[in-house]
Amino acid sequence: MVSRLLMTGVLLVQVAWAGVAWADARWIEGTYRNPALGYSIRIPRGLKGKAGDEAGPERGVRISLASGGEIVVFGEPNSLEWKSPEEGVRAELTHAACASSRQEVKQARVGRLSGAKASLVCGDRVLRMFLAFRVAGGPVYWLRLETVRAHEPEDDAILESIAASFKLIRWE
Repeated sequence: MVSRLLMTGVLLVQVAWAGVAWADARWIEGTYRNPALGYSIRIPRGLKGKAGDEAGPERGVRISLASGGEIVVFGEPNSLEWKSPEEGVRAELTHAACASSRQEVKQARVGRLSGAKASLVCGDRVLRMFLAFRVAGGPVYWLRLETVRAHEPEDDAILESIAASFKLIRWE
């Protein structure tokens, strides 16, 4: 009897915590703002972003695409102390699941910031990413697209539009 009551109590606590964990997740249309990391982006018309669904403080937004691809935009500390965005995206490519010879890294704009853009093709999968540093230190900002080669042109156009919409806002 005591173990049954204990089990019921544990289940009730788990259900209550599950409700709390999902309570912060929300859908966003239009502009996504993250004052804690000091940036905003514009989510293209017809798409929705999901934010607040990760453990810990909110770092960004996840946008599911009609193609089945996904764009994730987030900020984080430059804990590896990369000296440039190019160095950061090259390091990220070395951690990718495939060692493809179809890698490309070049300078790019992320809103008004100078950054780097990288591309990696692994079989039918495509990974594209932007990395930009906040001027005078602070967070770094990632924009990542994962898709399939058949949808690469249209999904990349969406990623480019999000990168162009990136703005620094007051960092709180």
